Parts: sequence; C-alpha cells; structure tokens
Amino acid sequence: MLADLSIKDFARAVAAYDPVMPAGGCVTALSGLMGVCLLEMSVNSAYGRPEGEKYEELFRDAKTQLTELHNELLTYIEKDAVAYNGVLAACKLQKSTPREAEHRRAEIQAAAVSAIQIPLKISAACLAALEPGIMLLPKVKPGVLGDLTIGLLVTKTAIEGSLAAAKINLPLIKEDTLVRSFQDRINELQVKFDAVKTRL
Repeated sequence: MLADLSIKDFARAVAAYDPVMPAGGCVTALSGLMGVCLLEMSVNSAYGRPEGEKYEELFRDAKTQLTELHNELLTYIEKDAVAYNGVLAACKLQKSTPREAEHRRAEIQAAAVSAIQIPLKISAACLAALEPGIMLLPKVKPGVLGDLTIGLLVTKTAIEGSLAAAKINLPLIKEDTLVRSFQDRINELQVKFDAVKTRL
C-alpha cells in the first residue's frame, strides 16, 4: 500500500518514471491529507484545553469533521493509483481488429471514469476541510496560526491539482452524457472553490 511507504520511499516512487504510479493524483491526495493534518493540529492545540473552552463546540465539530476527511483522503492515495493503473492497462490492450479496438475503447472509458471520479472526490474532501479551517483562523492561539495558514494553503493547492487532474483525464471519455456530467461536477466544485478562496 502506498500509504504505508516511508516518506523517502514514497518520494522515490513518485520520482521514478517506471512504474508511472504513484503520480499526480496520488500526490494531490497526499497534499490534501497533509493540509488537513495541519488543520487537525491547530484544533488539537486548543480542544480540551482551558484556552479552547470558549469555542469548545466549534473545536469539537471541527475535530470530528477533519478526522473523517483525514481518513477519507488517506484512502484516495491508493485508489487514485489503482484507477490510473487501470487506464494504463486498458491502453495496452490489442486493437488489431475492429472488435479488439472497440473492446479497448470501452475498457479505457470504464477505467477513465474512476480516474476522473477519484480526483473529484479528493477535491470535494479538501473543499469540505477549508470551511472549518477558515472558521478557526481568528480562534486559534497565535503560536499555531502559521501552521493553520499553511494547512489552508496546502489544501487549496490540492484542490487546484485534483481539479486539473479531472480535466486532464476528461478527454478519455467519449460518451457525451458522461462528459457533460463530469464537466458539470467540475464546474460545480470550481464555483464553490472560487467562493471559498475569497475568504482565505
């Protein structure tokens, strides 16, 4: 499992070209995860402590939500690799006959669906993390404000990267209905992201 690798081994795997994975999508999932971890650390610096009593309910709710998003993003590191490996495998299928070519196209599209869905899920999870993170800005102690700010910026970068990954993979889909559905979802997330960015 990619999530079980050491930092050194994961970095080495990303830098290698063969095998291609882990690559961009896995990195955006890890980036989002690290951003969320910094948000969690900001919450944990005050939750359950005297200095956090004034906003205890806010900290408690943020802690619960961020823990869930942490666990979700952790799974996407592996899921993105599996999804894009599926695309790579489908692209290697034979296409010597019309029947083989049609089978190859169908397999590529089926694999591409996952290769778009996972980045969109990464983006949605990171967007969900921004809201409690932004609410924490005026409420955390000064000593962790820098870490919280960096966490928000790293999470923002993960959203930008995951939306880019979904757009890059979209041409692999040849069915117009699916293309429109994915494009609508990309646009929806982009609109939400643009609105949140003004508050960072």
